[in-house]
Amino acid sequence: MSKLTRCLSLFLGASLPFLAQASPVQFTDYRAFYQSLGDNLFAGPGRELAKPCAESPRHCLWVNAMRPAFERFEDAQWSAPDELKLDPPKGTPVIVFDGEALTVGKQRWPLRDAVNFASPQWPVGDPIDPENVATATAWRQGASTCLELQYVSSGYGDRYPLVLLVHGQHLYALPRLFASCSAIRKAPGNQFSYPENAYLGAELENNPTGLKVDYRVPNTKNPVAQYLLHFPNQGDPFVFEAQRQ
Repeated sequence: MSKLTRCLSLFLGASLPFLAQASPVQFTDYRAFYQSLGDNLFAGPGRELAKPCAESPRHCLWVNAMRPAFERFEDAQWSAPDELKLDPPKGTPVIVFDGEALTVGKQRWPLRDAVNFASPQWPVGDPIDPENVATATAWRQGASTCLELQYVSSGYGDRYPLVLLVHGQHLYALPRLFASCSAIRKAPGNQFSYPENAYLGAELENNPTGLKVDYRVPNTKNPVAQYLLHFPNQGDPFVFEAQRQ
């Protein structure tokens, strides 16, 4: 094999999605793993929202612009990050999460109306205190919007972000374990697929050996794709080897 041919082979092998490679690929980040699968509905790192707050009475919102805060509570005195502009970037709708609903442009999506794909232990209808949210990151693609909320938490809390998806005139809440907007993939017929993850090992969350990742399309019975994640350091789910089943 010539040097040029060998270099091209190495480059193509490195650039292929991991599922096209024969041996498992190691990751230290779930977002990178999901992005490697291809056909992602949302690309890139998303855009972090800011949290302005007002006093007496106290109100906090997660927003991509300051104007909706002024419009909701006209007489309030707001404190906000210096980098938060009055209006969102050109071509981007206003995005607001107030703990009870996600608003995109002029459309408001109450949490109580969300289609919840998560297990019953993770209801989404109850209001969320915006101050219990550590970070809020939004993605936009066409008419679809995704919001990823990481809670203020300790212990295993960082494994269970809340992901809200607006797609096709519906609000969806995705299964919580290692959820990510980056995980959502395109499916035929303007549909989407999402991962339903489950720990492997007798002790499950307390000492997992791996993770089973089943990709599902809404209203279908069987997974459309399945992946097996192995944790080389048993109990540590943030270093893993992934392989398609």
